[in-house]
Amino acid sequence: MKDLLTELTAIRQKLEKVEGLETKIDQLTTKLDAINAENTKLKQTIEELQVGLDAVERHQRSWSVRVLNVPLTTEEERDPRCTMEKVYNLLLQPILEGARESGEIRAVPSCDQLLETAHVLPGRPGTSKPVIVRFTKRAYKSLCFRYRKNCAPTACARGDPERERQLYPFFDDLTRTAAHKLAEIKASDKVQSAWTINGQIRFKLKDSNVVKKVRSVFDSLETILSFT
Repeated sequence: MKDLLTELTAIRQKLEKVEGLETKIDQLTTKLDAINAENTKLKQTIEELQVGLDAVERHQRSWSVRVLNVPLTTEEERDPRCTMEKVYNLLLQPILEGARESGEIRAVPSCDQLLETAHVLPGRPGTSKPVIVRFTKRAYKSLCFRYRKNCAPTACARGDPERERQLYPFFDDLTRTAAHKLAEIKASDKVQSAWTINGQIRFKLKDSNVVKKVRSVFDSLETILSFT
């Protein structure tokens, strides 16, 4: 009987330890649930901040374009004024002359009237560096895009004299997130073409002529392509 009581006492002590462990596990589970909830809120906050920062950066870039193939000397690269004048003389002035001849504008604005500043981006060795130019008015930028196709300087494409190419192609100055998303959309085998208008990505699927707009550059490719 004494041995039985000793054994029961030992069992009771073990059960009390088990109950204590269960209580601690319940407490830890509660803490983990709270941490997961906080992490979810933190993730949501970070995503909202990313969207907000991208919107601010996109707005700041909405006055600018990225120009390729502009031949600049080392001195011109270092002087924003010289860079502006080079882009203006080679590219923008001819486009605006076409706009003036069509009656869209009465006179071609000067370089100072048209552009606010310019800077040169790093480029690959042996190639022309991309140039960012910022317009004084977004209306001027929109005008240049509208008359780009018919009035921008062109040359015969290499290996195909029947086809013309733009000497100095220019595009919206996209944020890094938007540029990556545009490249991702263009690479999809479901997409016929993709482009931007004032920083807004648009595209057509191969089986449709409907132009779609990207609601958010933070959406997945699958979400973007399936949205109607």
